[in-house]
Amino acid sequence: MALRGDPYQVGDEGNKVSVWAEMLIPDTAEVLANYEHPFFGKYPALTRNKYGKGTLTYEGSYLSDQLQKKVTFQLLKAAGLTGPDQELPVAVKVKHGVGNSGRSTHYYFNYSADEHAFEYAYEGGIELISGKNVAHSESVTLAPWDLVVIEER
Repeated sequence: MALRGDPYQVGDEGNKVSVWAEMLIPDTAEVLANYEHPFFGKYPALTRNKYGKGTLTYEGSYLSDQLQKKVTFQLLKAAGLTGPDQELPVAVKVKHGVGNSGRSTHYYFNYSADEHAFEYAYEGGIELISGKNVAHSESVTLAPWDLVVIEER
């Protein structure tokens, strides 16, 4: 079944839960999402509760892969555990280093037969293979099975 209103904006296919539906009673918990169902709709599918200095998010059902990814990313972001590389396309891998120049260098690899674009999240620099300048937040396109190496200024 779906969650009411697609709260994590994953679309019709991703906004699904399955296997079981717990009938949670939130008491002191904040309701994050409800089931879209004539009976289970009165119960939350996801809740968040604070206890002491901690916070717990409870999933009352088995979430689709897309939904689980969004929920997990939101939790990591709230905990301050995300970085600029978290939203790269799945096929794009990045490694970071410091070159002989002493400048930070970012290596982006496209491990797929498809072209992928991403937003460059670091200080502006130069793409070492093409010699082109790359600005912070600029869109970078990787051809299939290609590599981009950007050295910060």
